[in-house]
Amino acid sequence: MKTRFLGLALGLTIASTASPAMQLDKLGGLMGGAGGGLTSGSASNAAGIIQYCINNNYLGGDSGASGVKDKLLGSLSGKSSTPEPTKDKGYLDGAKGILTGSNGKQMSLTGGDSSDSSDMKGKLVHKACDAVLKQGKKMAGM
Repeated sequence: MKTRFLGLALGLTIASTASPAMQLDKLGGLMGGAGGGLTSGSASNAAGIIQYCINNNYLGGDSGASGVKDKLLGSLSGKSSTPEPTKDKGYLDGAKGILTGSNGKQMSLTGGDSSDSSDMKGKLVHKACDAVLKQGKKMAGM
């Protein structure tokens, strides 16, 4: 609950003062992303976020998101510390829309509306989904 409130309050505060591109940079900086980028701290969390974004229509079928997620999960299943990647805490959090940065800070992506083009949080979540998908492609060697 604390994570959701923080993400919503932060999103509303930033949404009232800056353009969507600036908002994403500010959110990324707060998450500890390199150069202000909004990124996940692990491949399992990135895969979960991608799944969340697919399920909530932030990433379309032509984005290749399912293939990226599957490749990330496949790379994790070969590691002894992650026998079943979809039961990994990072993946489970991501699939619920909780982005965990490399510094351990969490931000909730829930609450936006992907079908409403005037919804500011929805726009930010869409940008975050695109950023994590791009990161996931790099992690997966695509």
